[in-house]
Amino acid sequence: LLVLLILIHYRKCISMNDSIPIDDVYMSDSNTNVKDAPAFHENPYCKALNNAKDIQFDHADVEGNAQNGPVVRLSFASLFDALGTCLKDESSVLLLYSLVHGNCDFQEYVLVRTDLDTLLMPILEMLYNASRKTSNQIYMLLIILLILSQDSTFNASVHKLVLPSVPWYQERLMHQTSLGSLMVIVLIRTIKYNLSKLRDVYLHTNCLAILANMGPHAHRLSAYASQRLVSLFDMLSRKYAKLAELKNDKALKVTSDQMEADIISDDTSTELHIYTDFLRIVLEIINAILTYALPRNPEVVYAVL
Repeated sequence: LLVLLILIHYRKCISMNDSIPIDDVYMSDSNTNVKDAPAFHENPYCKALNNAKDIQFDHADVEGNAQNGPVVRLSFASLFDALGTCLKDESSVLLLYSLVHGNCDFQEYVLVRTDLDTLLMPILEMLYNASRKTSNQIYMLLIILLILSQDSTFNASVHKLVLPSVPWYQERLMHQTSLGSLMVIVLIRTIKYNLSKLRDVYLHTNCLAILANMGPHAHRLSAYASQRLVSLFDMLSRKYAKLAELKNDKALKVTSDQMEADIISDDTSTELHIYTDFLRIVLEIINAILTYALPRNPEVVYAVL
């Protein structure tokens, strides 16, 4: 697995002396000036993985697609099940990310599976234990969820899949909780952990983006998930109010060292701006649930009231 990951992620930089056809060049950033951008040789292993097809597909379908060279064929069902059992290993998470991000066929296969808990439960358990993970590991898990949550079928499926129990969740006994409710609970827990420990804006935005994608499709969110969502808003609004008060106090107070006062004021303004964005997204999430899924979510209405 490690050899495979090195092969698919390694990019050899093109030296200025190499003359190479434009089709065989990978640019690092499409917005960068072509002359200044670092160019890389196309990685054939990465291309093979991204074009891999399910072995269940008919040969005629594969041959019908315009592919350069032979197509890698593998069992998506076996791969899905194997990943589900190995996701506690960081290298398996990276392989899942590479497949979901790069291979459209595999991503579609994952989205139509009815047993999404096979992949999601290990991911959620790792996020639950975020304190034992590095920020890079947390990013990888959140990006996988973010990619999947962009699909409306996925969002509908997770809310309809009911889990008999969640043995690794310590704070509360969970019986007959939907996978969607568990996702909401674990993501909000990750946000609260991030606010107190990592304080990473990018990680926070990813969590809120997943919740925003899920919002309009929420179906019978549990009482606990609804309370967590409203308590997140409450926590962010208290933090916002505290920062706004601090900024006003700083503006009124004339200090002897004006430069130091300006630096403190700038820091407060930046943090205030970040919390304004966070609050707006949380309000949008609650608004999406109340606008598009109100009759299906009485617990959210009760928690808000």
